[in-house]
Amino acid sequence: MQPYLSVIRPDHWLKNIFILFGHAAAIVLLALPIHASTFGWIVFSLVPACLMASVNYIINEILDAPFDREHPVKKFRAVPAGLVSIPLLWAIAAVFLIVAFGLSVAFFNFGYTIALGLLLLSGIVYNIPPIRLKDRAFLDVLTESFNNPIRLWLGWYALAPAHSFPPMSVVIAWWMFGALLMAGKRFAEFRFINDGARSARYRKSFATYTENSLVISMITYTNFFCFCAGAAVATYRPNLVFIFPVLAIALIVYFNQAMTAESARLEPEQLMRNPKLIACTIASVAAAAFLAWYPGNLTAPLHLFQLIPGE
Repeated sequence: MQPYLSVIRPDHWLKNIFILFGHAAAIVLLALPIHASTFGWIVFSLVPACLMASVNYIINEILDAPFDREHPVKKFRAVPAGLVSIPLLWAIAAVFLIVAFGLSVAFFNFGYTIALGLLLLSGIVYNIPPIRLKDRAFLDVLTESFNNPIRLWLGWYALAPAHSFPPMSVVIAWWMFGALLMAGKRFAEFRFINDGARSARYRKSFATYTENSLVISMITYTNFFCFCAGAAVATYRPNLVFIFPVLAIALIVYFNQAMTAESARLEPEQLMRNPKLIACTIASVAAAAFLAWYPGNLTAPLHLFQLIPGE
């Protein structure tokens, strides 16, 4: 049982916490009412997404097995190590797929179902030849991080009408934030393997990447994130301008952690579990929640310094 659970990766379902950002965006931007049942509905909306995520994990591990055998740690995973039945894994994926779409069609609007389909499509184009964007430098990061906007849409359409759409500035900011995290993981993984020929056999995109190109990409994604987030804040929630110092600290901690010698020896998933990063994430979320729901206008004094245009 344990080898199959390691492929399904229920411990990675925590990544779907990003769906909560979609819930929050819909509630704040559309002024949706919150009832006692809303919280149960929010939790329930995570179920189809978690099942679909496991479908993608199964596809990923089966198709990556030949490459994972070149990785110093991933070669011990259940599929490359031959600990599981491949036909049984495909059967589990089919059941999860049917249940996920069944729940979506039965309980949610077509916006949610389309987003769920995009989550599956993302996994297909990322993993399955001949497209397999996982093998293409930079496109691999942009494709995998596109799951962030998809999770935003899942959270949004779990509560919002199907004809609505979250602001594009918010969507792109969330995408670029995910790209930053993924590029940091690539950087840590690239240094973790520390063997050009072996890393290229494990992940074809590593034949193109260099440490410099990965760092430059991280800076680029950070710039896009800050620009789009700033545009969204200025347009929809000026109070959130005060979250940027907290975000700046979080980004500094992330860059510093990704580039330390210690992180070069870590699996990339372990990089994201660093206590300092977790603390910065919690602080950012807490600050955003307070500023978004604060009844007053905290930006009024900034008009005196022309930091925010007056009306």
